[in-house]
Parts: sequence; C-alpha cells; structure tokens
Amino acid sequence: MRNSGSLIKNVKSFTLQRRHLSHLELRKSFYNFFKSKDHEILKSTSVIPNENDVSLLFTNAGMNQFKPQILSSTEPKRVANIQKCIRAGGKHNDLDDVGKDLHHQTFFEMMGNWSFNDAFSKEEACRFAWEYLVDTLGIDDDRLYVSYFAGIECLGLLEDHECREIWKKIGVPPERILPFVAENFWEMGSVGPCGPCTEIHYDQIGGRNAASLVNVDDSVVEIWNIVFMSNVRDSSGKIHQLGKNHIDTGMGFERLLSVVQNKNSNFETDVFMPLMNKISSLTGRGLKYNGSLKSREDAVFRLVADHVRAVTVAISDGVTPDGTGRGFIVRKMMRRSFLQGNSKLGIDRFALSDLVPTVISTMKEVYPEMETSSDNIIRLFKEEEAQFWKTVDKAKKMFDSLSTESRSSVFSGRKAFNLFETYGLPLSVTIELARNIGKEVDEKEFEKCQLEAQKLSRNASQFKLPISAGEFPTHSDKEKYSYGFKAGKYEFPQVETRILQVYKNQENADCLEENEKGAVLLENCQFYGEQGGQNSDVGTLLIDNKVVFEVESAKKLENGAVTVLFGRAFHRIHKDLRVRQQLDEKRREGVMKAHSATHLLNWALQKSGLGYGQKGSSVDCNRLRFDYLTSEEVVEKDQKTEILKQCEKEMNEFIRVGGETIVNETTIEGAKNIENLQSDIKEDRIGESSVRVVSLGTGSDVPVECCSGTHVHNINMVSEIAILSDKSMGHRLRRIIAVTGEEAQSCREYANEVYEELKNKEPKERVKAAKKIDWKRIPLVDQSRISSVVKLKK
Repeated sequence: MRNSGSLIKNVKSFTLQRRHLSHLELRKSFYNFFKSKDHEILKSTSVIPNENDVSLLFTNAGMNQFKPQILSSTEPKRVANIQKCIRAGGKHNDLDDVGKDLHHQTFFEMMGNWSFNDAFSKEEACRFAWEYLVDTLGIDDDRLYVSYFAGIECLGLLEDHECREIWKKIGVPPERILPFVAENFWEMGSVGPCGPCTEIHYDQIGGRNAASLVNVDDSVVEIWNIVFMSNVRDSSGKIHQLGKNHIDTGMGFERLLSVVQNKNSNFETDVFMPLMNKISSLTGRGLKYNGSLKSREDAVFRLVADHVRAVTVAISDGVTPDGTGRGFIVRKMMRRSFLQGNSKLGIDRFALSDLVPTVISTMKEVYPEMETSSDNIIRLFKEEEAQFWKTVDKAKKMFDSLSTESRSSVFSGRKAFNLFETYGLPLSVTIELARNIGKEVDEKEFEKCQLEAQKLSRNASQFKLPISAGEFPTHSDKEKYSYGFKAGKYEFPQVETRILQVYKNQENADCLEENEKGAVLLENCQFYGEQGGQNSDVGTLLIDNKVVFEVESAKKLENGAVTVLFGRAFHRIHKDLRVRQQLDEKRREGVMKAHSATHLLNWALQKSGLGYGQKGSSVDCNRLRFDYLTSEEVVEKDQKTEILKQCEKEMNEFIRVGGETIVNETTIEGAKNIENLQSDIKEDRIGESSVRVVSLGTGSDVPVECCSGTHVHNINMVSEIAILSDKSMGHRLRRIIAVTGEEAQSCREYANEVYEELKNKEPKERVKAAKKIDWKRIPLVDQSRISSVVKLKK
C-alpha cells in the first residue's frame, strides 16, 4: 500500500465547514448525539479483559465487553461508549509498527454505538453515522466514500444490495458506493458471530475522485465501520443465520480527531502534541517533532509518545510490569522507550517518568483513575528504568567478555539471543554495542533462536479448539456446585449426562479410540474448570461402571462460557454417548479446603494491616499460593514474620470456632453495598448480570468475597492452615505459600520431628543434620526455633 504522508503536506488546504473540536469537545459531541438517539452511554471498561476471556492479553476492541450480550442476550438495547484499547500482543499486535508510519498506535480509543437484538435497524445505523459525521461534525461529504459487502457465492453469502440501496437513499452518489469482499465481512474469529459490514472512508487530500484509492492508498482512511452481526460460523466453517441481529459500529477516536482538527496524522492532534512538546524539552538538543516519515528522530518521537501513553493507561488499570503476559508487554514498551529515547533522541537516563504527568493531564478528565494512580505510575517508571539501565550495564560486561572469544567480525546471533533471554538485553542494544567495536550481529541466527523459543512457548500453552458457545446452547457447568455434607463426609453425586462433542488434535472428531488423547464437551458438566485461581477437577467418565475416559484437566473456553474436559480415552467414545461423571473426590475436597483458606488468609492479612488486597492466587489440593499487595510503609523482616505468625494463629482460631459457609447470588449493585466485602468488584470482568458472594460465617467480621469457586460447607472443615513462606515478588507485591488440612498437619509433625531430633544431637552433629532439612515443609512459625537450635540462619 503506498503511503501518501508527504503528498498530503503538498496539497492546498480546502476551506471546510467542519467544526474544529478539542478532544474533550469531540467526546462530548459523540455522547450527546447518541443520547439524542436514545442510546445508553456506558463508561469504558479496563484494558485488562474479563478474567474468563483467555483469548486476550488486553482489551483490543470495543466489542470485547459485549461478548456475553452478543452470544446470549435477548433484550433489545441501544448503547454507546468510547473504549480504551491496547493492541500489543496476540492476533491484533501493532507493537512493532509504531513509529514507522503516521497511524499505528498500541493504545487507542474506540468510539462505538451498538444495537443488540434489533434495537435499531440497518438503515438507522447508516443514517446515524452519516448524520453525525456530516451534520454534527461538518465533515465535507465530498470527501466521503462508502463500501459494502460484495458477497461470497461459495459460502452462500449474497451481495448486500440492501446496504447499497440505503446509502443511495441517504444521498451518497452511486459512484462513491463501492463493493468489496474480504474488507467488508467481519468475523470475531475462526468460529462465532460474524456478518457483512459497511465502512465510511475519508479522503485526506480532497478535490479529486478517490474511489479507486479506497482500501488501496493510505491517503484515504476508514473512519467508521458498521458491522451487521447477523451470522455465525460453526467449527466446520459453514456460515448460518445467528437467529438475531446485532449491529456493532466503531471509529478510531484519534483518527476521527485528526480529521476534525484537519491534521495529517493522529500524532499531531491535541491528545499527542502536548506529549510531543514535552519529549522535545527532554531531548536537550531542541529537537522538534515534524511529522516526517523519513526522519528517524520523528519515528522515535511517535514510539516514545505512544508507548508512554499505553503504559500509563495499563498501569492505571492494574497492570504491573513483570516477566509474563500483559506485564511483559508493558515492560517491553517501557524498555523500548528508555532505550530509543536515550540513544536516538538524547533523553537523559531516568527522565522518561517526567512524561507521565503530561499524559495524565490530557486524559484525567476522561479517566480520573489515571490521576488517582499517578504516584504509583511514576514510581513504577522510575523503578523499571533504574532496573533496565542496571541490566544494560551488567549485560555490557558480559557482551565485552563474549565479544573477545572470537576474532570474527560477526557476533553470534545465538549469543545475542542468550543475552536477551538471560539479561533482557534487547537486540538493538547488542547491535549498537557490536557496532562500537566494528562487529555486526548475525540477526538471522537471532531470529531463528527466537522462533525456536516461541515454538516451545506455543507448544506449552493451552489448547485451542474450534468451539463456539452458540453451537451448544444446552451446555452448562452448574452441576459443579452439586454436592453436600452428610454423616461426617462430603457426597458428590455421579451426574449422568450426554457427550455433545469430541475433539482430537485440537479439531472436531467423530470419536476417540482406545488410548487416544483428546477432549470432550459434556451437556451438564460436573467438573470445575480452572478459573479464578482454582485448579480444575480431575476424575473419570463411566459407562456401565466401566471407565471410558480419564479427565486430566478441565478448562474454561469461549470467555468462560464452556467447560471442556481434556484427557485420554480408555475405550472408544463418540458424540451422543451417555456417561456418568466421577470426580476425584479427595482432590476436590482438598481444593475446597484450600480455596476457603485463601479467603481466610486474605481477610487476616487485611485485618493485620499487612495486606492491601489480593493480586492473584493458585488453589490446589490442600495447598495454596497467594499474591498480595502491601503498604508503601517499610516493615522490617522480623516484624513482618511476627505479623504473619499472628495471622496464622488468628486463622486457626477462626477455623476451630467454625462458621457455616453462606453463598448468595446477587446483582453487581447488591454486591457493592456489602460493607465487609474483601474483594474488588471488577464489573468489566463479570460476564453475567449476577455474582456469587461467599461468606465464611455470619456477622460483620468474617471473610466475604465475590467468588465462583467451590468451598467447604463450614470453615472448621479446613482443619488447619500453616504458612510455609512469604517472599517478595517486586515492589509492594509479596507471595505466600500455605498448606491446609492433612498437608498442614503433616508439615507441623515434620517440624516437630526435626526440632526434637536436632535438640538431642551434639552441636557439630546439628549442623550436619540441618543440611538435610526440607525447609519448604517447615511452617513459618517453626522456622526460627529450628534455626536457633542449629545456631545458623535459614
């Protein structure tokens, strides 16, 4: 596609009737317009997707929060919003294109209005769009072109004549109504809702016939996409009618702003220019942003501005820079900004945190949470940059050592990759270091090593199946809560159900033969699918009391809408077979104890003043991992240990007294009104209108959290909890490992045995014996007394 950035600059400006609006005024006009069209205005959700949506690292489109409505709602509804989005990782990844052109961004905002279940018609959707652009914003209609779906005959999809006629009726000249195929058929993925779309394109130059340039040349940009979501593609690739009609529209906010403000690119609008000016002041060389595609400095201006904006938004929504997932993407963007800003623009080390207040000042009226978390964002920027340069300086010493191992003028790509993997040293830094000593890096070998690592990572990642929740309307996993306590033990009924689908090699299959690995989808699933930190159930499926399938794990797919069982067939199984489900009851009971203990631990930590909220957990059979935030106040190690010992004592007293577990299903608003709720209610993470609230006991001073997990019927069933370790995972972030039930009792017994054994030995023999201690099994409360006997520090 030819880029016309330089061409745009040489074209005379046209006198336009459009209104020049600031970014705040554009937002206001959008909301007011759709309020007048009876739309409910919704706020943006977090850039962290719903926890059930494992397909996404970040919210990357306006439709993400509406997946549940699209798949299962029946109520007609009109809504409009401007959604925060980040496209950096996964299918939609713009990270490596930022800076190279005038339009790619990792963070952007998506304006959209929506019709669920025929809340407004196809014609109304087109009229709304045209009226807003032309009549409200005053955009010259001579610069606008529309495209529509030309049809795909082999899939039975006809040309969208209705859409073409609607645009004619609105008054768009026929020669400006253009048919396209792939560009005008929208899909959520390889399976699921889909449908034809129509787009409005804007000619940035004007004064010409640009019909032949639509979807061809960058000087004609798409500014509005209207999707008629009326179809669904099944796992075999066939397309059917969805049975209901939704309309999904979207406009890139920054792109529309550039049109309204008559700018050549998004980076010259008033959401970016204050940041560009601040970057300029930090260069120390008086460098200015000129909007050039040829200037390397201008490319870095765009990269730094985009990345700092994206990171600021992500951290304000709760992302912490780290080594995995979305945290890794945030750290990567920060490090690219540090390196490029320093090496290409001459920005001093440790100066980029000065850009954060500028980002916040342009966005705080829209997203006040950014201003609230400004101190934390700046602190993380400073910490990450300090760590980055420390890493670079340390890695440079290693580079210097490696570079002397060979007299070759080429520095090994594998060595460069090892520097990246071990020290986090970016390839671009290694290239600069090599250039300084007259060498070049074998980048092809580096890329080969990187691909090998990515392949290993993909192979280790979760299964992906051709599955759509809409295909299986009778599927449910509510039976996971069907269990009771009678005569001193738990009873888990063996629920009989039907196999809805079988999968082999991550594809639909007719059957699984004996000893073949695969997956099955049940109609009424009793197995708990891994969710909310709780590990999945395991067990077996039976026919006539004979095991036909071993369930090794259960996973929630399709935004949490379906639970799929993964494992191995013992006998031939196929779709429509009726099977009985048999959980590993001992494991399920152990997991229930650990999950209830996790709630108790969160409660105790917050009561003690040491914990400031949960940041993650992993719950397994009688064992748990709990990540929590601490205060900014520094607490000495000995003092922290004493607080944790007191927490453990209080938890075990709570368990001894006991308290019935009460589960209530309530609305999100109802949950918000619970005064002693320990967990945050993240509305954008909740796919349904109701939430489960779990209380361990009654009264005002008991653990109460929103939770989809399974729990013991009474907290005294946990029997005992023992904290094994507490360690730092980063600034203000700590991790506790604890055990419950039989596992806790076993660890206590082991600690007592070790203590008695050491106490009865001679001092020299104690030191030898101490080397054999499995410290990971020693509860925190016992570690100091055992260490003191040995007279050595653990």
